[in-house]
Amino acid sequence: MTAGRVWRRILFTATAALIVCSCSTLTEGPTTRPRARQFEWEIADVERSDPASPAVLSAQLTYVEFLLDELSDPCAARLRRAQSELRAVTTSLKTQAMFPDGWARAVDDEYRLHLERAGCAPDASRNFDLWSAVDAARRAVELYRDAFDYRSMVIMQFDVATTLYRLGQKAPAIAALQSAIDLDREYGFRHDAEVNYGALLSWKGELSSPDRIAVLMQDFPGRKVTLQFRWDASDAAVTVQSRRVRLEGAKLIRSFAAAKFGQHVRADPSGWSVSYPLGPDSLYDPGVWPVTEGGRVPEDIFPPAVLTTPGFKVSRTGVFLDLTNSEAFASRVADHAARLIRARAPPGRRARTLTQEALKTASAGLSPELLDAAALRDYSLETAMWVGATLDQGVWYRITAPLALPGIPRVVMTQSVEFAFTRAVPCSVHNPNRACIELVLHVTPEEKAFARWLADMRADATLLDYAASLDIRIVTDPRTLLPYSREERAYWYASVGMGPSDQLIQSEHTASSATWPPTAPQPRGP
Repeated sequence: MTAGRVWRRILFTATAALIVCSCSTLTEGPTTRPRARQFEWEIADVERSDPASPAVLSAQLTYVEFLLDELSDPCAARLRRAQSELRAVTTSLKTQAMFPDGWARAVDDEYRLHLERAGCAPDASRNFDLWSAVDAARRAVELYRDAFDYRSMVIMQFDVATTLYRLGQKAPAIAALQSAIDLDREYGFRHDAEVNYGALLSWKGELSSPDRIAVLMQDFPGRKVTLQFRWDASDAAVTVQSRRVRLEGAKLIRSFAAAKFGQHVRADPSGWSVSYPLGPDSLYDPGVWPVTEGGRVPEDIFPPAVLTTPGFKVSRTGVFLDLTNSEAFASRVADHAARLIRARAPPGRRARTLTQEALKTASAGLSPELLDAAALRDYSLETAMWVGATLDQGVWYRITAPLALPGIPRVVMTQSVEFAFTRAVPCSVHNPNRACIELVLHVTPEEKAFARWLADMRADATLLDYAASLDIRIVTDPRTLLPYSREERAYWYASVGMGPSDQLIQSEHTASSATWPPTAPQPRGP
């Protein structure tokens, strides 16, 4: 949560006033404060060393937020500069590669820009800027939701309400604020709910006293969950999809991969056995060929998306024991991918070269070693790490674990895993009862281990820069730890070469989802 977002809420709640610009007229003149020039120097410095780095975009947004916070400077020049920097970020191909659905932070800044412009603008254009702020805030709500940043999502919903209230739209403002309170209750944001109840009472013309707020908070849920490993024999139909967007040089290329297969969980003498049979109804498209228009020959290929893994065995208490038929399974998946690559290869001489490259890439990307690692990683994150855990809703916990880097699956590194029990949810669309819980994980490379690795890569001239992030959402039954869905959003960036003049720049965003709807009623354990 940015400092500016927190300050907006404090200012509104404490004074029952609305944010205004520090000036009453549009005063022309340059932004001359020393810190503004320092931001410009820092951005230029990052661009010189690695012009395509995501760090440039982040630095530009930080500069935008500085300009929006510098209320002592004249409005017109300051906001014009902020608008220019924000437009440079939102129109950048780098942003479209890393955040193809939109970047919540950039849209949040757009909201703040419109809001400040309304405070500086003549009355004739004030309402237009306020309505533009409402639109930006609503988009930011959805983008924060998609990024699993639920606290920022709720605050942006509060911003929708306050801006509507400023427009004189009292009834819609109260409805929007009630929606924010509903989200507070769903996600367990107690302090936010207290603040929002105070504003709600005030807007309704009622007494907004601590006692009255305490009455409204009496039934505020306090949720805690203990997750237990109690698997049952079950069958499920697993559906997996993966959308990838990559920036190579100055071009965006896209890929879509999908798989559909069965999952069988069965008891055996050692505990439980999990298998993923590839039957006649199974589907596996590794997404090697990019999506192109007009049947033209693609300029590059994607490595195969790892959408299915070999079976495995776990103990009666949920401890991972072993993989089953690993090499045979990998061979079947790689052969299926090779047949699909040949069948979908475009015509033309260059396409033949790409086909050979795709076959080689698929063979390496679907090797037993990588599929085995994916199976162990998925089970660890979906099940093993939660066995016996007791979690308070909304509390963020942290562990470290060795995990592969996004985009570089053969590099395993200690990574920081922050996780939380965020809310109770239905297990599936077929079961509206909120018997399952949502778990959210944020994964980033551990700072010291990453710094050492990157220094070694730079010393060998193998890599100039690398950045990555991974967010995971898991829906599981806390009574059994049988998962129902998993969603991942990852991006990574790498630049290779001896200097900016000969860099090979690649950035990729991946959004994948898997669902396990049961194909038959699942008996529950005691």
